[in-house]
Amino acid sequence: MPTPPLLYDAVTLRHFSSCQSLALCELIHSPLGIPHWAEAVKGEIERAAALGLPECPGVLTQAWLGTPITPTLADQPGIVRVWIALNGGQHSPKGNAGEAQSIYFAEQMGGTFATDDNAAYDFAAKPRRLGAARVIDTVDILRQAVAEGHLSAADAVNIAVGIRRARRFLRHIHPMTLTEGYFR
Repeated sequence: MPTPPLLYDAVTLRHFSSCQSLALCELIHSPLGIPHWAEAVKGEIERAAALGLPECPGVLTQAWLGTPITPTLADQPGIVRVWIALNGGQHSPKGNAGEAQSIYFAEQMGGTFATDDNAAYDFAAKPRRLGAARVIDTVDILRQAVAEGHLSAADAVNIAVGIRRARRFLRHIHPMTLTEGYFR
């Protein structure tokens, strides 16, 4: 039986790319089942790269992410339901297509969703969705890397600080001042 995938949201990939740490994600998550991202997530990153956002081209060169999962016609109604629910019931959602596809496919494949988008995280962590155990963020990934001995807690702090210096934001539940103990 294949290992369930971890599906990344664009914001989390951009976080790690902003501090040249995508190799850490590859080290930890490439052994998991594929895919590692959804078509709409890749599209979001491509559009941001076209706007000149510096962290995006690095994401697009990551072969380990594999081919993004592309929704079939049969997937569309389920994705739209997730998308509408994620957007508070609005029937003409404007954003969150990547999050909606990722949550939908994580549900279908028994996978995990990695996001630093506060609203998407909270939505996906609901028990009737993925549940808290199947939604992670950048800090969770850094904690896993420390626990598995891939980096020190000091290195995890430096990566988190680097993400913030790149004017990117960790989820609101994390304190502004991060210490080594926060990653152990």
